Parts: sequence; structure tokens; C-alpha cells
Amino acid sequence: MKVAIVESGRNLEMKKIISKYFKIVKNDPDFVISIGGDGTILASERLYPSIPKLTIKTSQICRKCDYSPNRLEIILKMLNDGKYELKKEMKLEAKFKGKRIIALNEIQLHNENPTVAIRFDVYADKMYRNVIGDGVIVSTPFGSTGYFKSITGKSFKKGIGIAFNNSYNFPRKPIIIDEKSKIKIKLNRESGLLLRDNDQNFVRVKENQKIYIKKARKPAFFVNF
Repeated sequence: MKVAIVESGRNLEMKKIISKYFKIVKNDPDFVISIGGDGTILASERLYPSIPKLTIKTSQICRKCDYSPNRLEIILKMLNDGKYELKKEMKLEAKFKGKRIIALNEIQLHNENPTVAIRFDVYADKMYRNVIGDGVIVSTPFGSTGYFKSITGKSFKKGIGIAFNNSYNFPRKPIIIDEKSKIKIKLNRESGLLLRDNDQNFVRVKENQKIYIKKARKPAFFVNF
């Protein structure tokens, strides 16, 4: 089998062990091994969407890393022998100006000028909110333990979460909607930034422009033993 490696830092010894069991490639891998922390996992899903990920923790903080380096050889043998399951994680898709933006953790609209609040409308099924604040975060269950939880103090296991960032007219309590729901966000005042996960490439949103968000067609997959 072929594996791609996405890593934080240099991990020569681990690469040597991996090469004993698999062919290391950059294109068309059967699996992706993420070595690092939560940010490395997000980067690996952007680079290799929906290809099964094996997550190895080498970062001091990693909520989503499943395995430590000292178990590497054991889990590589199990992977090679087919003794594993695949866990699915929902992703989100945003449509803006004809472009599709896919996220594993969250999609957010954020104020471009940190000293000025934005005013925006949020529609989801029968829900409507007119909000003044720093922005809105739309999160998956996978991403709800990160930025979403830092704002709301809560995480969730099912559905899609909506949280308002430093909202002037709404409390920190999040809104959880069905994963089949469709969300529309309309920016009414000032300019904002459309962001996904920890991607440093963002899109500028102007007044009266709309963003449409829903569950992505393809999930992410993680190797589980």
C-alpha cells in the first residue's frame, strides 16, 4: 500500500519505520499519516481530502491525535494487516461567489477590522438572527472542541453548531441544528473575512454579499484500531 506523510517538523526516524511497511508517495496514496498536532490534521485533510488519516501525536497539545509515536510500529502492522476500522467525520461546504470552500472544523465569517463590529443576518431552517459582533462560527462536531468551544464553553456530537463571536445582542449559548440544514449568512454592514479551519488563505466579504453553508457531500475518514 501507498501512504503520504504530512508532518510538523522533521521526523526521520518515524519515516524510516513507515517505509518498512508502506511505500511513501506524494500522489494518490491509500492512506495519509499525519504527524504533529491538530493543525497538521487539518492541513492533511486539505491536501488529501477524504483519504483515510492515521494521526500520530508529536505536538504537546493535540485533541484529535489518536496515537503516540511509541506505538507506531504496532499500529503500522495492524494497518498493513487490515485490522482497523474507518471512522467518518462530517465536513462543511460553503458557497461564495461561485466558489466551494470545504472545512473539517469550521467555517466562519469574521470582522476584517478588529476595532469595528459587523452586522449580519443568519438564516437556518426557520431560525433567523440579526447579529452585531465580531462574526459567526459554523462548526462540525469534530471541530466543536476547538474554536467553537472556546466561545461557547460547549462541544457537541451531532448536527451543525452555530456560535456568535463577541456578539453584542446574543449570549454565548450556541445553536445546534440538524446536519441536513442549510445556512445562509448575509453581511449587512462593514467588511468581513470568510475563513475555514486554520487555512491562512481567506476571502474578503463585502456588504450585501451572501454565504451559503451546508454539510459537505464527502466526509473525512480516520483510522481507528
